[in-house]
Amino acid sequence: MDAPAKRRIASNFAFLSLAELICRTTSVVVTLSLAKRLGVVGYGRIEFAFNVVFWLVLLLRDSSDYIVTRELSRHPRLIRPLVDHVLAYKALLALVLFSGLSLVGSLTLTDRSAWTILSLYGLMLFTTAIGLDYVYRGTERMGLVAISLCVRTSIYAIGVLAWVGDDSRIVWVPIWLTLGEVSGIALVWMSYLKSYRLPRPRIGLRFLSIIVQRGRTVCLIQLSQAMITSADLLMVGLLSDWSDVGRYGAPHRMVTALLTFGLILQQAAFPALARLWRQTACAGREALDSLVEVLVTGLVPVAVGGTVLADPLVHLFLPKEYSGAGTLLALGIWRAPLFILAYLYQTTLIALNRETVGVRSLVTAAILIGPLVAILRLAFGLPGAALGVLLVGLGLVLAGYGSLAREGRQPAWHHHLLRPLLASLVMIPICLALQRFDVRLAVVGGAVTYIAMWLALGGLRHTREWRKALRP
Repeated sequence: MDAPAKRRIASNFAFLSLAELICRTTSVVVTLSLAKRLGVVGYGRIEFAFNVVFWLVLLLRDSSDYIVTRELSRHPRLIRPLVDHVLAYKALLALVLFSGLSLVGSLTLTDRSAWTILSLYGLMLFTTAIGLDYVYRGTERMGLVAISLCVRTSIYAIGVLAWVGDDSRIVWVPIWLTLGEVSGIALVWMSYLKSYRLPRPRIGLRFLSIIVQRGRTVCLIQLSQAMITSADLLMVGLLSDWSDVGRYGAPHRMVTALLTFGLILQQAAFPALARLWRQTACAGREALDSLVEVLVTGLVPVAVGGTVLADPLVHLFLPKEYSGAGTLLALGIWRAPLFILAYLYQTTLIALNRETVGVRSLVTAAILIGPLVAILRLAFGLPGAALGVLLVGLGLVLAGYGSLAREGRQPAWHHHLLRPLLASLVMIPICLALQRFDVRLAVVGGAVTYIAMWLALGGLRHTREWRKALRP
């Protein structure tokens, strides 16, 4: 790979990573603010509606964007005809999905305000349909996409924080989200119209058949991951009142934001994994070993610390009506290491051209997670729902490890966990002692203790091995 290509990849990744960091941090701030302003019942309503629409948005976006982005990266001259077809296809699908969402919502939601909130969130289907991010992803101009993402999040955050003071203005939450999306998308459209003609949407049966044929595996992967990530909250919403949904949804959103950073690392690692699978099994296994050790080193202390300090953290950020959310955070925080590792194994299988093996386990998990969460929710309450997700995550990790073992590329777990676990065990008494004074002091003290212990156990030496295994 030549130097300009390397610099382009590095700059694109840097732009998107920074944008994701800004967007996710802002999202967490807005979430905590809404949890206080709307109360546990109001927050439960918007969290349930958002997660219902979220996986419909992924269905609309991922059914075509990945394949179109790949084709545009190979054939930039096809931008205008592909945009014509994609806009028509996505607009038609958005109309069908929105109609179905409104119909089902009107039949199942007896509360009129809940249906209104769900329908307003459903407007994201249309903003997703007219988005042109895939053009700039395919042509490797990520800077504009990153700016657009920041604009969307900023307008949403500013609008909500300035306008939504209590649950009497709850409908403005999805309205400001839609306005933010429209603003960011308009920025991309302005750039597109400067370089290309006004799109002329048209439906082509050949285009549809190609999308279905080439995109079904990728679409199944993305939809399965989305369903696994949000199925527990949807089942809690169907089986509980709004206050329980709010208690469950607040820590759920915090952990979901943490999952994003693991996905960023996977995107950065995919080229190295895809390159090394062509070499010896040893080279690929060493790279995966290093990635797993990096993730475990960062995620184990976060999970352990989140479990130990869950109650004081909830009391710090959320009002008293969220009592019980500390237990849910203590359980839910373990979703991060389990699912990030499981999705890393899936990414590795794709790099090995064995994605069909991983798809089977993901689809199976997506089918089973709903009934499992429902059974455990009815048997053990809200903690049971969180436990069901952890069982599914553990199953995906074991299934992914087994698939990699059959390929001779499994990571060596015997030395990955020892150092982070020992350092985390030393961290626990420090966190418990300092939380008596202030939970923020406990977080800082625990982090310093963990880093010092990790270095004392030879962690610095392993960073050199990571760079060696993943070097270009």
